[in-house]
Amino acid sequence: MIFYSEMKAKYITTMVLGSLATAGLTGCAEQEDGKPSFFERFYADFIAPIFGETPQQEMKMMPPLGGVSTMNLQQVSVPIYATWFGQLRGTEQADIKPEVAGRIVSQDYIDGSPCEKGEPLFHIDDETYKAAYDMASANFAAAKATEAQAKIADEQAQQDVDRYASLVGTGSVSEKTYLDAQHAKKRSAALLAAATANVLQAEAAMTNAEINLKRCVIKAPFNGYASAATVSVGDYVAPGAMALTRMSAINPIRVDFMVTGKHVLDIVKQTSFSAGKDMAAPFTSFEVILEDGTVYTAKDDAGNVAPVLGRIKTMDSEVNPSTGTVSFIGEIPNAELRLRSGASVQVRAKIAEVKDAFVVPKSAILSSMNHRFIYVVGKDNQPYGIDVVLGPEAELDMPNGDGTTVKMPMQVVTARPGSNANGETRATLEAILADIGYDNPLDAPVIVSGGQMAQIYATANMGMKKKGIPAGFGIVDPQQTRPYVYTPPVTTTPSVTANPAAEAAQK
Repeated sequence: MIFYSEMKAKYITTMVLGSLATAGLTGCAEQEDGKPSFFERFYADFIAPIFGETPQQEMKMMPPLGGVSTMNLQQVSVPIYATWFGQLRGTEQADIKPEVAGRIVSQDYIDGSPCEKGEPLFHIDDETYKAAYDMASANFAAAKATEAQAKIADEQAQQDVDRYASLVGTGSVSEKTYLDAQHAKKRSAALLAAATANVLQAEAAMTNAEINLKRCVIKAPFNGYASAATVSVGDYVAPGAMALTRMSAINPIRVDFMVTGKHVLDIVKQTSFSAGKDMAAPFTSFEVILEDGTVYTAKDDAGNVAPVLGRIKTMDSEVNPSTGTVSFIGEIPNAELRLRSGASVQVRAKIAEVKDAFVVPKSAILSSMNHRFIYVVGKDNQPYGIDVVLGPEAELDMPNGDGTTVKMPMQVVTARPGSNANGETRATLEAILADIGYDNPLDAPVIVSGGQMAQIYATANMGMKKKGIPAGFGIVDPQQTRPYVYTPPVTTTPSVTANPAAEAAQK
């Protein structure tokens, strides 16, 4: 940090001026008339005298620094997100294959259309199967008739046995006649059993023929979408051959992804299992980022557009030893059916949160000699540099300088430990800001625009203080300081051939 750093101010200033010149900012290069540039004059007038390079020259008063925009230091809880690559697939997914052989006589759905369970997809020529069913039905009827005859014969044989049994003792019927009747009953019972078995066999054959006949109509096994057919009307198909189409149930749609790297150990540590309950993962919901980089959104019941949240369904119980990853399966609502099976997406989930973090706009961060700095306007209007360590980045709702609230790219910062001018150790932003007059760190205005010149002024002021110069410090002009207004970046380039007047007329 410049306010607390041990680095030499001369080198910092020289490097800053050089970097600004390299960047091609206004006034960096020597002017065409040969006169010194702005930064050359600034260095000669304000910086060189501090370091004693031109002792015969008196240092001039630095003009107030204008055109600076500031935003007070913010303190919020910042969510930490991780992103992994994923693949979409149907929650139910099946290759539709024929179970009987024959020629396709019709395709009964439109390629890529939604189909309900039981809805016909294809028809196979069923004439042969109808004939087979009719034959099986006739065989079944014949078997039933034979069984009926065998049953009558068996009943008659039983009646003979019963009648002869009462007469054989009186001598009216011989023993042989009675024995013959018993044998005849056994034969009729056997014939009846065989006839009954033939009926069952014929019934099974008829049922099988009926099943094959029904299989000539290939139906959707569940509600979902059927892909483009791989066959045409007239093609001959056979059981176990290529799939005729593929069906996927995509509302909700399944998301398969692998969690890798440093998150694996956290997942294993944080995961617990309770009997009768779902497995607890370190995160339970996630967002899907589409291939164009946008977050998958949908309208809620109130008509507002918001990110659609998926839910974790299962997590593998172990780390894959060859890849070092943990497999996750999630589901995400897909009521508008904009997500399709097979597409590649990114899965983004909140895995942690930094509580009460200090954040500044990303554009407020400046670099110097492998260090990162923010610059704060002190109560004395002087710019002070603070050496910071960068934390996570996040898009956060922040108060804008125009009175609105907008999503703004913010950077979590913490102070790099160091010592102040009195040699006292300072390890927190609160302590550092208290040294320059801000007991409440959220009152400190951070320079967002104009930080490079503020860096030069802060360096010059530090050099003057080290030399014991009591006055003449460079300040930030409070009259020209304005609140920082965030402007989102433009992601499209206007066409150079566009005709605004013609486009307006068309509208």
